Amino acid sequence: MSEYDMNYALTELKEQHPWLRNYYAKMLQMVAKQVAAARKATSSLKRNGCKTGRLSYRYNDDFHAFAYNQKGFKIEENRLVLAKIGRIKIILHRKPINIKQVTICRKNGKWYAVVGCEILRRSCSTIVYKKPVGIDVGITKFAHDSDNHVVENPQFSTRMSRPLKRAHRRLSRKKLGSNNRKKARRMLARLYERINNKRSDFLHKTSAYYCRNYDLIFLERLRMANLTKNHKLAHKILDASWYTFKIMCQYKANRVVEVDPAYSSLDCSRCGHRVPKSLAVRIHSCPKCGALLDRDYNSAINHLQNGLTLLQLPVERREVTPVEPQSKVIETGTLYGDMQLTRGTGASLSGKPVPSPRAW
Repeated sequence: MSEYDMNYALTELKEQHPWLRNYYAKMLQMVAKQVAAARKATSSLKRNGCKTGRLSYRYNDDFHAFAYNQKGFKIEENRLVLAKIGRIKIILHRKPINIKQVTICRKNGKWYAVVGCEILRRSCSTIVYKKPVGIDVGITKFAHDSDNHVVENPQFSTRMSRPLKRAHRRLSRKKLGSNNRKKARRMLARLYERINNKRSDFLHKTSAYYCRNYDLIFLERLRMANLTKNHKLAHKILDASWYTFKIMCQYKANRVVEVDPAYSSLDCSRCGHRVPKSLAVRIHSCPKCGALLDRDYNSAINHLQNGLTLLQLPVERREVTPVEPQSKVIETGTLYGDMQLTRGTGASLSGKPVPSPRAW
């Protein structure tokens, strides 16, 4: 059954079940659109040779969101007006323009309105690369750039491991289907939400700092599927969220270029001599030119030089000195960029100002 057939059958269901008339028609049609999109995605995966199962029935507890598309919504000052629901008081974070869709979602007992807007962008623009930078990401240090600025890794999930284990044990002791189990499950969800909010805030501040201060950013091309095969480091690698950091830089910065990370920590950034070393060695010492610097700092300079060579821009061989890396305070900056055509604006429907999820 296609999306058109499901929408046609929806009119017959309204005759059989009059309670469906209490809901806005566009909202019900979006459910049919989601089912059709899930079928299309499953068929596409099967054609590509992937093993997929059958679409399962979603129960009432599995639905946490509904959408209003094209019409049926309006934002007036600090009120959200939804057809057949009414006026709802909200906390508006940003004033949206040219609204195309509003999605109401529930997350850990809190309600959010995610607004999708269409933003017109210039078809072409002139970018001047005045200040490029190379960034090397890691576990001990989240980022070490070619200007010798260090961003420490907060490791939010690792620091919250003891409360998480305690919450998991408390949940496992509760009886299935009891109210105490539901309370324990909500407490565990709040812990994960708190970790996610802290990590998202850190990544937004860090990416905004680099995108505000540099015109061209060079990142190493990392294959997360291969890196997470190391089970001793997989948890810390996923906790660092390097891929999310790259995505944030791509839609905020003027331009982000990925370079090949092969031998970036072994090759000397001053003379190019390859110095074999293990991961336990954190200092790069070149026997040919006598360069002595931090291993991650040397790798960041190599990312910068390889990226400039890739773009056929002039490469500057800088003199390095064995300076002890220091951490740098990062402040929140303005988000900008022209990589995306649609963005989301979050609005809290509760009385507390809570972080809003972003929908792009």
